[in-house]
Amino acid sequence: MPEINGQMMTANGLMTGVLRFGDTIESLSESQEVEDRIILPGIIDCHIHGGGGGDVMDGISGIRALARTHAQFGMTSFLATTVTADDSSIEQALDAAAEVMIKREPLEARCLGVHLEGPYLSEGKLGAQPPLTRFVDAHRVEAWFRRGVIKVMTYAPEQDPDDILPALAQSFDVKLQIGHSGCDYHRAVQCFQAGCGVTHVFNAMTGVHHRNPGVAQAALLNAEYAEIICDGIHVSEPAFQLARQQIPRLYSVTDSTAAAGMPDGEYQLGTHRVFKRNDVVCLSDGTLAGSACTADMTVKTLREFGLDWSDIVAMTSTRPAAWLGLKKLGAIDLGYSADFVTYRNQQLESVWIGGVSVVGAAS
Repeated sequence: MPEINGQMMTANGLMTGVLRFGDTIESLSESQEVEDRIILPGIIDCHIHGGGGGDVMDGISGIRALARTHAQFGMTSFLATTVTADDSSIEQALDAAAEVMIKREPLEARCLGVHLEGPYLSEGKLGAQPPLTRFVDAHRVEAWFRRGVIKVMTYAPEQDPDDILPALAQSFDVKLQIGHSGCDYHRAVQCFQAGCGVTHVFNAMTGVHHRNPGVAQAALLNAEYAEIICDGIHVSEPAFQLARQQIPRLYSVTDSTAAAGMPDGEYQLGTHRVFKRNDVVCLSDGTLAGSACTADMTVKTLREFGLDWSDIVAMTSTRPAAWLGLKKLGAIDLGYSADFVTYRNQQLESVWIGGVSVVGAAS
């Protein structure tokens, strides 16, 4: 049976010893004679649009390019994330994600389902989202939810004037998140108190103001779960530390685009052309348009922000898994899937998915 040794960040805390595994974790045993290695649960990204030149809206080829590329950097599971688009394009993306979920290919990260970002977003807070927003169509949303692939949906409450989505999402076990929204503070508070999460806190929402509080302020005071982009570009360290202090279950996402893992140049994000320059991805007018971030860049940023390995595990694995209700992912524990990454000298050493080496083969 394969095994790997080092400092393991297990579900019960730090353990020095040996991890034995097949496709699941079979045993954990203590030992002081181990390599100078950190073993972390595989990184789960709940908000990712693309990578390796592929975009989720491209369909199967785009999602597989994303899955292969980001696995090389430590991401082991993900939600294929859409952008605001016409109904037909969204349905094609849902079909493609369902196919990738059923037939995972070697060296790909696991597609856990879809994060439907849009199309019900605020026209004034689109950021780099295509300008195809609209009001909630209950029959359309129910048909999408019935497919069973949507796990998370980002929406702007002001695009749901009849407050249809919360009950509908709950009936299909879809997690709602507020994002790309300019709704007023009190409406946002009601949503967060009802269990809504937050999409890329601080970005594409009304912010923190001492007389005119907005969505970000409501999130800081009321949200339990929130995602935050940890590329060191979208959110400054002071803002990150504020969110970390205020939101109990803050977790990291990349919001990565087709430009991730690729050289500087021009790429696609839905119907938009975006431009990568020095790890920053923008529209032609300079608006940030997702990121070129990868899982190891997230880990590097969190280390630079002063987090220890246990806090990094919470941000990148434990909390995303808990938000999605995953039972056998997001931790190093008996019976869990053998999805883990190893670090040596602060550098990514190996990536394992279902007990199979995707990068490296630490011994």
